[in-house]
Amino acid sequence: MHASIGTLLIIAGFSLTILSQIVIALHAFTGNPLQGVLCLFVPLYVYRYAQKHAVGRVLMRAWYAGLAALAAGTVLLS
Repeated sequence: MHASIGTLLIIAGFSLTILSQIVIALHAFTGNPLQGVLCLFVPLYVYRYAQKHAVGRVLMRAWYAGLAALAAGTVLLS
């Protein structure tokens, strides 16, 4: 039982982090293409972008929730 829940949490957390990263980059592309490229390829630029925009802050919360799900799934599987 713990293994299936742990696996589900890992998959869901990984998907949520990747999806929120992509959505933040797409949101950045709509405002300024240079910022979109920076969000995709420069590490930690997403944090800078997310601090300036309300949508980015909401999506960063989703990103953190994905990381928490990854951690919880890893703990359940160990």
